[in-house]
Amino acid sequence: MTHSFDGFNYLIKLNKGERLSEAIEQFIQETKVEGAWVSGVGAALEATLGFYDLDAKAYQWQTFGELREIVSLSGNLAFDEQGKMMYHLHGVLSDRQYQTVGGHIRDLVAGGTVELFVHRAYQPMKRKLDPAVGLQTLDL
Repeated sequence: MTHSFDGFNYLIKLNKGERLSEAIEQFIQETKVEGAWVSGVGAALEATLGFYDLDAKAYQWQTFGELREIVSLSGNLAFDEQGKMMYHLHGVLSDRQYQTVGGHIRDLVAGGTVELFVHRAYQPMKRKLDPAVGLQTLDL
């Protein structure tokens, strides 16, 4: 994983075989960002996506193990209630037949590359548990 900063925004590049969760953790440690909005493109050799069941207040996870294009990836970085920076990302991935799947991204492994645009927040972004939905949502 490599990254650059232009004074306002970061660019992150993952190489083939690099894991998204590890790259974001390394990025956070190196930059000390306190919140950001993220968008990206690329490819994934493997991706685990989730669908949040509001009634059960739990994710249903599925792993897709074949090469897929990352058609869209967006989300944010914010501190959870324990003070740990976490990512909340959603994505849409396309297979060789141009069929798509999408959902909450638990993790993925980069295909040829994953390229992320990170717009840092100018104040800390925090999350707080919303008991009605069972998730830590942005605390504005």
